[in-house]
Amino acid sequence: MAIENELINKTYYQTIIDENEMGHPIKILGDMYKHEMQKDRPDLSTIRYAQGEVYFLNHDYDAAIYKWDNFSDEKLIPWTRKNIADAHFEMGLLEHAEEFYKAVNTHSVELKTEVLLQLFSLYIKQGKTEKAVDAIKDAVHLNPDYSDVTEIAQTFFEEFQDWDNAVELAVNEAIRTKLLSWFAVLEGYAEQGLTSRFVPSYFNEALVTLLRTDIYQFENLSEVLWNSYQHSDLFLQWVEEINQILLENKVEESYMWKKLPSLFKDTYDELVSGRFLIRDFSNLLPSHLLNWLEISSVSDTFISSSTILAWNEIFPSNLEDSLVNEAAYRFENTERYQNGRQEGMQLLESIKKWAEKEGVLDELTAFMNPILEEYNVEVAGPSKIRNIIKHAIEFLIEKRVEMENANHEKINWNEELLARINGLHHQLTDIQMEEVTVFKNSFHTIKNEVSQKMMSKIPEILRTCSELVTEESDFGKLGVDLNEEMNRRIADYMANTALYDFKHAVQGWIEDCEREFKDSQIKLDEMSESFTKQYFEEKIVLDCDFKILDDWRRDMERISRGMVHVEKVNIMMRNNPSQLLLKGAGKLLGSISKNKERLHTRFKSYVENEDYSHIAQEIINPFLQQLELFEGSIEWDISKFLATPFEVLNRVSENVQGDIEKHKDSLDMMREKPEIYRDPLTLFEVKLCQYELVNMIS
Repeated sequence: MAIENELINKTYYQTIIDENEMGHPIKILGDMYKHEMQKDRPDLSTIRYAQGEVYFLNHDYDAAIYKWDNFSDEKLIPWTRKNIADAHFEMGLLEHAEEFYKAVNTHSVELKTEVLLQLFSLYIKQGKTEKAVDAIKDAVHLNPDYSDVTEIAQTFFEEFQDWDNAVELAVNEAIRTKLLSWFAVLEGYAEQGLTSRFVPSYFNEALVTLLRTDIYQFENLSEVLWNSYQHSDLFLQWVEEINQILLENKVEESYMWKKLPSLFKDTYDELVSGRFLIRDFSNLLPSHLLNWLEISSVSDTFISSSTILAWNEIFPSNLEDSLVNEAAYRFENTERYQNGRQEGMQLLESIKKWAEKEGVLDELTAFMNPILEEYNVEVAGPSKIRNIIKHAIEFLIEKRVEMENANHEKINWNEELLARINGLHHQLTDIQMEEVTVFKNSFHTIKNEVSQKMMSKIPEILRTCSELVTEESDFGKLGVDLNEEMNRRIADYMANTALYDFKHAVQGWIEDCEREFKDSQIKLDEMSESFTKQYFEEKIVLDCDFKILDDWRRDMERISRGMVHVEKVNIMMRNNPSQLLLKGAGKLLGSISKNKERLHTRFKSYVENEDYSHIAQEIINPFLQQLELFEGSIEWDISKFLATPFEVLNRVSENVQGDIEKHKDSLDMMREKPEIYRDPLTLFEVKLCQYELVNMIS
């Protein structure tokens, strides 16, 4: 090991230099090298190795690498590989350094450890935390007694807040070294809550080791671990673990336990507080009560023994006879103390607190008020307080049956209510469908009547324009004159007669719709009144949206404005054969008087007998398109009119369905897991039994 220390510290060169030699090591080693070269079979390995160390220590890393490279001494080759890596490390060539460190092949534990520590430092420089963790853990695992290696690991884990590895290190080192300092480190971690993620069995060997080393320190560590698990899901596992440790590792009877008795009592109180179901902890309770009795001091024995006797009273087959007998003996031979009134009132308060959590505190309070007045609780003794507690427990036991029946009634009531709501929903749907059918049909009729009337009237108006054709007419431009007059008469008809007919028709239609809407609202009000009276305290309001009527009036006004401003239509200036012939004849023959009579006849006949249906259709098409768009939106508008009633019914339905599910879940829970309600009451009975024992109430 001595030579390895020299190799580690790079002071091997000092071992081959004569201590009487004076001068710089480089000069001395150079002279030694020169002298060795004069021999027949020179051996330069150790000198070259030593020269590399001196160059390294003087920061001439290239020269050091040159001396260590191509080395032939097999014993020192692993060290030269490591030293070359060190030189690259010092020069900042970290990737090359890593390659050389990984290339070191040796059986030397010390050299392996040094390589791992150097890799650890290298990875930290590179910011490769995970690799650094692996390197330092490997070093600790390989050679934990190596100088400062565990302290380096601890500092590193704490600095990077790698608490899982920090805890693991403390546990392993505490077990390995049995040093109280490592147990103190572990205790500190537990106090900070850093151990609670580990399953309790992880600390078994450490606790057993400490129990055999220093019992008081064992109590301290147990206490902080106990507290760390107190409110976690691993609490029951911890209770089982600590009890098993005490059962399997007996402690001298002369030792006076200082912290564990109160921890055992507090844990028992927690187990029976209602936080856990009895089946969750009943299997570990016998060992817990046995250990508690064993570690109890004389002053504590009265509590632990009375607890065992009370538990055995309610669960007679759960505990060993030997434990019950021992508890009975100690109970009979221990000085009693009584604080009956205070403990009784505390038990009563815990029952009230549980009743509040279960939502039955008001009923319990109403039930207990007459009893409290009868007993005058302010001055009541233990026996009277016992009677109050007993009545409260009995009431809560009976209350569970009432709660089950109440859930049944609530479910039935809500299902009946839901059926009625669905009925209202169907009625509302029927109203909507009926209104859609009636309103669309009636509007469709109006649209057809108005369009048919215009399709009939427009051609009639156009034919009357034949009166404008006389023998004196200028047949060359008669077509233009007729076209102008025809459009004027159509515009006059649309702006007056057709507009009036349309407005009169749609006004009547909207008034009919309004009456229907009001009738529907009356029906809904009656439905709401009847429904509310039967099922609800607050009225369910099913108000419809009458603003739809204003929207319709606005739409009709907009469509009407389009009738006043009809676009001009080309009636007499088209390029069909008949009109082309007339126009040509008019221009050609119109100036010849003898042809005027014939042209007059032909023009007049054309105007009177022409089919104007396509002209009428062209004129009314924009108007009809708007009416058809409106007709198509009637169904959506009616759904908007009834939207709020539907929303109200849907919301009430969802609330009722939610209520049904809530009560069904509650009922299912009562049936499938009756212990959730029953167990706390059973545990209150255990506490009541102990209260009777302590206060000697028969």
